[in-house]
Amino acid sequence: MRVEIGRKLARSFPAEADLVIPVPESGTPAAIGYAEASGIPYGTGLVKNSYVGRTFIQPSQTIRQLGIRLKLNPLRDVIEGKRLVVVDDSIVRGTTTRQIVQALREAGATEVHTRITCPPIKWPCFYGIDMPTRQELVGSDLSVEQIRDYVGADSLGYLSLEGMVQAAGGEKDSFCRACFDGEYPIEIPEGAGKFVLEDQLQLPTG
Repeated sequence: MRVEIGRKLARSFPAEADLVIPVPESGTPAAIGYAEASGIPYGTGLVKNSYVGRTFIQPSQTIRQLGIRLKLNPLRDVIEGKRLVVVDDSIVRGTTTRQIVQALREAGATEVHTRITCPPIKWPCFYGIDMPTRQELVGSDLSVEQIRDYVGADSLGYLSLEGMVQAAGGEKDSFCRACFDGEYPIEIPEGAGKFVLEDQLQLPTG
């Protein structure tokens, strides 16, 4: 499915580039699909430090930024002088993407074209993913062009919700799409916080 998503991204958002690289590890299958469909060579331009956890769930912006610098290291020998297509699974707050683009430019990339395997995340998640408020989501109020400007990419392409559902091989209503379109599978109380469903979704013990 993720490889097919990459193929769809390449058809929907082509780019003139020298190399397709993933943001590891989640962007890897889609980057392979993008390279396959576009004919642009695939390469490894970012190396992941496996001892740093998910940066977008850290409690403060300062810790998230430090975590990103520790987590992903650009390979100058691979990317210097290259026009890059950078494939990632999502943009949540925009912090990670912005720092990745900056790091790639500092390492010598001449262009950075960012491609995202899902639509903009606009709504918070109440089902266990730490995205508690719309104010924290860069896609909630900004247009794609404004997000592109914020992260500093030369171009930015998000796969559509329809394209993502097609790649998954199911019907739209068979998936939770709440973070993309605000249609929650169960009713969310107004003014809800991140723990609002905790009592309703208790897991059995023992």
